[in-house]
Amino acid sequence: MSRLTPSAAALSAALLVLAGCGGAGTFRTDRPQLKLTLDEYRIVPQDIVVKPGRLKFVVRNAGRLTHNLVIQIPPKKAGDPPEPVPGGRVDTMQPGQTAAPIKVTLAPGEYRLVCTIANHDDLGQFGTLKVQP
Repeated sequence: MSRLTPSAAALSAALLVLAGCGGAGTFRTDRPQLKLTLDEYRIVPQDIVVKPGRLKFVVRNAGRLTHNLVIQIPPKKAGDPPEPVPGGRVDTMQPGQTAAPIKVTLAPGEYRLVCTIANHDDLGQFGTLKVQP
């Protein structure tokens, strides 16, 4: 049985992480479940591409502050407010808490992931969810 050197083990771990990613920091998955982590002030992964259909969101707050997650449809006209996706809201989580999973059916298009608490969105806690066939 062969053993990996620490350098080889680190390289193997990095390759496993990158295997789920697309180019330029985009995370791509065909799986019907998406795991997100929120902390000050980011959503990880931030740029995501998924297939259309039913998607289960499992969201964990790894931060020190309370956070939530809302899936929004970007406005069609400048100045209009974004529209929330029906059922696309994860309740506010305390630090270290994982929210009850939500399941949302998404049609092709672009959506916005955002924490709507205080000014977390303005501080960078948002992401993009592209649904592509």
